[in-house]
Amino acid sequence: MDEDVARIEALLREPLAEAGFHLETVKAVAAGQRRTLTVVVDLDESTAEPMSMDKIAESTRIVGDALDSVEVFRDKPYQLEVTSPGATRKLEQPRHFRRVLGRRLEVSTKKESFKLDLEEVADDAISGTDPARREKRSVGLSDIVKAQVELKFR
Repeated sequence: MDEDVARIEALLREPLAEAGFHLETVKAVAAGQRRTLTVVVDLDESTAEPMSMDKIAESTRIVGDALDSVEVFRDKPYQLEVTSPGATRKLEQPRHFRRVLGRRLEVSTKKESFKLDLEEVADDAISGTDPARREKRSVGLSDIVKAQVELKFR
């Protein structure tokens, strides 16, 4: 099944990229008669715009059209789920941080936890303003144990 996933990833990556999407992951699960193909899609890192329902619908059409031309699960029926990483995903790679520029993050390192209003992302570090201290700070990506966007409920 791993080779099927790799084949599907290769098939989807280019058409999604041409439309401004980034293919995060593809997961295929077969349990008895139930088969599910989950495709996680995000916008490319050039925008901090959230993934809207219209964008999910657009990416679903792209994925569906691409998959129509190939055999998936040996042509047995399956459920296709196209989704986004969501607001609560762990931020791990520079592209994840670029997607949330301008947002407040909850950051934990081995030594401390703090909030950071994200302003800049480099390949090996992030920087911004610590709202509690009201001062600029930078933290290396390798020092981050966990980072997530702080969710605000109205």
